[in-house]
Amino acid sequence: MTDEAVAATQGSVPPGAMLKAARESRELTQRETADRLNWMPGYVAIIERDDYSALRRPSFARGYVKAFGRLVELDEKILMTAFESLENRGETVVDKSSKDTHWAFHRQKTGLGVVVGLGSLIVLIAALWWWQGNM
Repeated sequence: MTDEAVAATQGSVPPGAMLKAARESRELTQRETADRLNWMPGYVAIIERDDYSALRRPSFARGYVKAFGRLVELDEKILMTAFESLENRGETVVDKSSKDTHWAFHRQKTGLGVVVGLGSLIVLIAALWWWQGNM
């Protein structure tokens, strides 16, 4: 086991630092990594600083870390152990309430728009039908 792997199992090396070191050892830029993973620009930097609450969907952080680890060929078990220890120490702020509530509210507004649009269409059709009947 390498020194990095031993440190990770003890919880002293966060997953972001492990991923960054592995990416740099493969001479990949953040942009190249994001392109290979089909991620939005900036996600690599967010993952590398372990700032999972900055993701659009922080609840997917574990999957992002796994995918990044597979790309740079890190041992998934060691990487996930480091991720879980970070989570258990409370350093990983995956604030599901703030981000997921935002998305739920966004979906709700979209649904309201559809209802208002359909209601307006029904009123318009009724007005046209009434106008045709009076002519």
